[in-house]
Amino acid sequence: MGKPLITWPIDRCRTAIVVVDMQKVFCEPDGALYVPATAAIVPPIAALLECARAVAVPIIYLRHVVRGDGSDTGRMRDLYPNVDRILARSDPGIQVIDALSPRPGDVVVDKLFYSGFHNTDLDTVLRARDIDTLVVCGTVTNVCCDTTIRDAVHREYKVIALSDASAAMDYPNLGWGAVSAADVQRVALTTFAYEFGEVTTTENLMARLAG
Repeated sequence: MGKPLITWPIDRCRTAIVVVDMQKVFCEPDGALYVPATAAIVPPIAALLECARAVAVPIIYLRHVVRGDGSDTGRMRDLYPNVDRILARSDPGIQVIDALSPRPGDVVVDKLFYSGFHNTDLDTVLRARDIDTLVVCGTVTNVCCDTTIRDAVHREYKVIALSDASAAMDYPNLGWGAVSAADVQRVALTTFAYEFGEVTTTENLMARLAG
């Protein structure tokens, strides 16, 4: 392998859970950007959130939300021409799914693009709480989770990605062959573990939080 894999120490006073884009538009079958694999990650995320709340670890939700009038989408609108409709702040689909709804004391950060750090106050929120370790879960693994993880590492945060609490999606053949969600997940997690931080299971992470 050539290098040891990272296992970050857990200091509950300096750790936060980041839940990426577990919104109705991505997680419900009638959502415009439905990711079928999200169904399997709702139970582990729900268990993780209960564990985190029990030990007073802060929970931060990221949501992809735009104004809806085309004034703040830019390149995102070039990539997804209907983004101003499907992610408009007035659309109920931008809400976090009921099974994972934020509770009083949780933080919700709305973002305009893939990364939770891009033109948001996420970094300010984390540094105000003296957070140095982020546990990242949600969807999709190789896009919004990935971009948020990379931006976090560039800002010197220690990042833990959860292998069973993140969901990828299938890609059609765009000229290089179709790619399954399982293959996307495998490559993304391998890249995270080798290049950016720690990858572990929800069960392992909860045991360390509770210990």
